Amino acid sequence: MIRKLIVTFAIAIIVLMLTVSCAPPTPTPTTTPEPEIPAHFTTYTHEGLFSISYPSDWQPAISIMEETFEAAKKELEATDPTVDLENIGILFFGGKETLEGYYYPTVSIATDLRSAGYWTLDEVDEANSRYDRENTPGYKEFSIYKVIVDGRDASILDSEDNEPGYGRWRYIQLTTVKGDFVWLVTCGSEYQDFNDYEDTFNSIVRSLRILD
Repeated sequence: MIRKLIVTFAIAIIVLMLTVSCAPPTPTPTTTPEPEIPAHFTTYTHEGLFSISYPSDWQPAISIMEETFEAAKKELEATDPTVDLENIGILFFGGKETLEGYYYPTVSIATDLRSAGYWTLDEVDEANSRYDRENTPGYKEFSIYKVIVDGRDASILDSEDNEPGYGRWRYIQLTTVKGDFVWLVTCGSEYQDFNDYEDTFNSIVRSLRILD
């Protein structure tokens, strides 16, 4: 499970980097109303930066976040020694702690500086989608649609991958932009468990609040 998390972080890092290299999009947005954060959720706040909410039996895994992020960066640097990761950050990782000490299912938050020429949400979405279609084993998009989160335009992607050695995983990922930054909030589980968590994932990603 830890190895899968490292791979997921590495993919998120690459996706954030690739907004400099893809063609402009042809979006077909659909906006849906902004829901309330469920009353039974608890909220983690990084003062002055963001907050995220999740079920009360989930918890932050801050103690392993830095180690996992560093492992993901090393994996990318081993593949491409020229890669520039200076502006990319994994701000949060959490989930439901298992008896074995892992966290499953999971939620993570990543950010990167927006790139010139790929500034809008639609452009970022297209860059992310193109990378995954071309580079992620077993990648499939089920849906992507526009929402309002904390008064800000965002998109929610429902997708899966099937990486050799790890099987099918399915994800709900929110993308939004504010100021100079792209924000990604990703929830994931093994494919066979997704129906149990789909509503929870959607509520978690929509709970992101970017603080001024």
